[in-house]
Amino acid sequence: MNVALLGADLRVITRGVALSIVLLLEIVAIDAAYSFRDAAAGDAPYWQLANETLQIFIYASLYASMAFCVLAFAQAHTIFSAWIAASKRHPWLPWFVAQTFVFALVLVLQSLMQGGAEHPPWALFSLWLLGCGALVACAALALAPWAFWREQGQRHAANALAAMIAGLSIYMAIAAARESWRELSSATLSASYWILNLYEPGAVMDQTARVLGARGFQVVIDAPCSGYEGIGLVLGVLGFYIFAFRRDLRFPAAFILLPIGAATIWLLNALRLALLVSIGAHVSPDLALQGFHSQAGWIFFLVVTISLMVLAHQTPALRADPKRVQPDPALRLAAALLIPFAALMASRIVGSIFGAEPSWPSVLAIVLPASALLVFRREIGGQLERLGLEPVVLGLAVGAFWIVTHDPNQHGFVLGRWLEAQPAPAAGAWVVLRIIGFALIVPLAEELAFRGYLHRALIGRHFDKVTPHAFGWLAFIGTTLLFGAPSTMAERRGGGAVFAIALYRSKSLAGPIAAHIVANATIALLRGRDRALGFALRQNTKGAGVIRRP
Repeated sequence: MNVALLGADLRVITRGVALSIVLLLEIVAIDAAYSFRDAAAGDAPYWQLANETLQIFIYASLYASMAFCVLAFAQAHTIFSAWIAASKRHPWLPWFVAQTFVFALVLVLQSLMQGGAEHPPWALFSLWLLGCGALVACAALALAPWAFWREQGQRHAANALAAMIAGLSIYMAIAAARESWRELSSATLSASYWILNLYEPGAVMDQTARVLGARGFQVVIDAPCSGYEGIGLVLGVLGFYIFAFRRDLRFPAAFILLPIGAATIWLLNALRLALLVSIGAHVSPDLALQGFHSQAGWIFFLVVTISLMVLAHQTPALRADPKRVQPDPALRLAAALLIPFAALMASRIVGSIFGAEPSWPSVLAIVLPASALLVFRREIGGQLERLGLEPVVLGLAVGAFWIVTHDPNQHGFVLGRWLEAQPAPAAGAWVVLRIIGFALIVPLAEELAFRGYLHRALIGRHFDKVTPHAFGWLAFIGTTLLFGAPSTMAERRGGGAVFAIALYRSKSLAGPIAAHIVANATIALLRGRDRALGFALRQNTKGAGVIRRP
């Protein structure tokens, strides 16, 4: 591996990240200082129309950008490599200086434009728009030369057009949903009451106040509960699925997935509200509102979208080729690497339904990823090869670093109090299951997804053809950042980098898995020790209280 070449690539990547952050901060500053409502002078209808149109354009462009990123993800490695090659000798500094100057000018124009003039400041507004466009153009040319953008524009013109249509459609759908949520919430309220009334004799409903309840527990079915967000998410995901697999699906039959998905998620949302009321009335209001309310929606969303996508591939009437084809080995391998992690995420969602306190459902939910690992054990075993001592040492280093940077008694007392209330055999079984999940199941599922699949997918489109320990800056940085995304702790991102190093050094997926298992096992042993000390401390305190009692 050429060290000088890697150094040049790293400089380009660092510069690109810094320039992108600067542009985002500038956009945030402009957006914070500009108000679409307050910008209008008086009640000038054309001025208001111009600002409303600008607002639509900005939000539609934002949605279109996200859609384009999704569509272009399959070619991310090619685009990234082309950008690196085009930007190595690119004179970026003059464009960055021009970008800074234009940004200052835009802020000045913005302050003058919103200075409370009696008439709409059309001239300043026009200059401000030109300045915003020039700002984006200078930022783009600071990131890469014009030839790069022209080549990518020609190559991805179809995706860009599809993304623009998707962005405008998403904005219109959201706007329509906001306007019609009252009617939708009324229908959702009626459906939830009908379901609840099937098994709750004391169910009550107030259409005027939008209240649903039973046995003294009541909730208000407002905009967030109406179901339009779930419908929008399902339609968006299924729409992208239909577009991405347009060569494998039969049209117009495939479009039936959209109304089926929308209707199904709406009915499940009504069921969710009925169950929420029942949990609040019979189990715990806190559990209903803090756990089940927020997580059940995501569970139903995943169930609907994944089920319909699987159904589309299994239904001859929806496939372009009705004949059943042999399963793709690459698809089977991708499933083996990703499904355990998806099951792990599902188990965490299921556990969070029961709140942040320790509970039996939260620990038993680890059965989901464990079952997935068992189903794909042959495919996973084929990815594991030689293992030396070095990954174990790296894992011990990660665990030790976590130990010295965390409060040892931060999490012990809540769990200790809960375990006190359990019978001794049950408490022991709970602790054993928790350690198995944290120290074995979690590392396996996470490393298979991040270092097993995502790392290779960021290097080559056909990930199964990429050597597991192949190096790429995008793969190294991307997996490290995404591995730390669920947490704000820098230690997790640092751990992701160390596990990637274990992959490169061991030249096998077994390396990061072993390092992750050792790290988590070290942390688990520390937690167990501190919780035992916390339990003993409470017992001694109780005893001292008894002795001092007169």
